[in-house]
Amino acid sequence: MTLRSCKHTPEIQAHLIAGDWPQASSAELQAHAAACRSCSDLILVTSRFQAAKAVTLPQVQLPPPGILWWRAQLRRRNVVEATISRPLLGAHIFALAICVTSIAALFFAQPDHGQQWMMWLLSLPQYLQPLQISRLFGFSTVSLTNLDLITLIPGIALLALLTGVILYLATEKQQR
Repeated sequence: MTLRSCKHTPEIQAHLIAGDWPQASSAELQAHAAACRSCSDLILVTSRFQAAKAVTLPQVQLPPPGILWWRAQLRRRNVVEATISRPLLGAHIFALAICVTSIAALFFAQPDHGQQWMMWLLSLPQYLQPLQISRLFGFSTVSLTNLDLITLIPGIALLALLTGVILYLATEKQQR
């Protein structure tokens, strides 16, 4: 195709866009298009593109607009959730680090209790026999005199964990 355009290019282009080339054009315009390289290149390229469009257009199947809207809303919600969950992930990692540090500090601060815990963990399978659940905790009835530091701290931690889970689930249901 040449860089300079012909004075008949806009007229031929209008016929090509309308889809009525060469039927609606004059005989002298058709003769000019056959002689002019710029116009013949325009007709060739445009007709090839229109033929390709006619072949591929029936194959295109767009989903209904409702599904497109739903996907956009879902994508927007996922972006918001990802934005909100980043600080929460940091808070969870921080809480996990604090818990691990506390357990390690407690384990090293009281080495004799740490050894007892390890022995208790190693002897755990024999306590899990049926009808001997009371032997697992080392007492038969719950009273403050029977509770020592080893059972009190995990109990409080378990209570705090369950309270946090219940509060999380309650607020999640309220937001929906």
